[in-house]
Amino acid sequence: MYEINLKDLYDGNFYHVCTDGLEQVTLLKDDEDFKVAWNYLALSAWRTGVMVVAFILMSNHVHELIACRSASQADKAIKMFKKMLSLYIKKRYGKSKILHRTEDCISLIDSIQYLKNCIAYILRNAVCAKICAKPEQYRWSSYAGYFKDKSAIKSSRPVSQLNYTEKRRLLKTDMDLSDCPFEIDEEGMITIDSFIRTDIVEKAYRRSGKSFLYFLGSCNDAKMEYELTCQPLMHISDQEMYQTISRHVANRFHGKELSELTSAEKCSILKSVFFSNRTSIPQLSRIMGLKRTLIQQILST
Repeated sequence: MYEINLKDLYDGNFYHVCTDGLEQVTLLKDDEDFKVAWNYLALSAWRTGVMVVAFILMSNHVHELIACRSASQADKAIKMFKKMLSLYIKKRYGKSKILHRTEDCISLIDSIQYLKNCIAYILRNAVCAKICAKPEQYRWSSYAGYFKDKSAIKSSRPVSQLNYTEKRRLLKTDMDLSDCPFEIDEEGMITIDSFIRTDIVEKAYRRSGKSFLYFLGSCNDAKMEYELTCQPLMHISDQEMYQTISRHVANRFHGKELSELTSAEKCSILKSVFFSNRTSIPQLSRIMGLKRTLIQQILST
């Protein structure tokens, strides 16, 4: 049987994009917050010209699989999303620049297996976090858009037809939406069918819903966690990595040296250091002087 490759799905690149979760902070507190974040994800993708293939919104971070031409384009999309969400959070909760403390990880997908693992990892994120038992039980992801009965699509109308008052009330934006191609449903959410490239996911699984469900159900979460977040993609010496981390520390902690940090301060930058440099847990342990089990625990939350 002919093996599907990435170019069969899209003549461009795929990127796994995730924001670094804020420890001890809940950004999205209720359904209203999640709906706003959902719509901002769609609008920021549209305005920056990227296509969202899969996503999940968690209370303090987001994962996306994006199709676009370059990593810089993916970076613009996630930064625009964070800017929009940050302004909303400031207006609703009075917390200013809260997302400025987070960093982003953008990883190139280089194989069809990596792509399928990434899709499963994203859709199973709430399962891994012990929020639900199955991906379909979590509302705030793109899971419901794949392999579904198209005749069961809820009623919707074009976003471009919203008047100014509706646009502000439903989408919490002043953005010019006259050319927006999306649809909005009765709950005020941009529909999955209008902004998610569900066709790419369905083609990746050879149009088989059974294969899709089997893959998600049989995935080893620990293995995917390792492959997608723990497997090193960069191979540089400890000396080079020490210098890289030292520069990060100096910028983050106003000129401090790595040796001056407390264990709590080291733990607070583990995710950003790891995702920015794609190092390994053993290397991080050696350089930062933290136990491997502690690093693994922090990176998996």
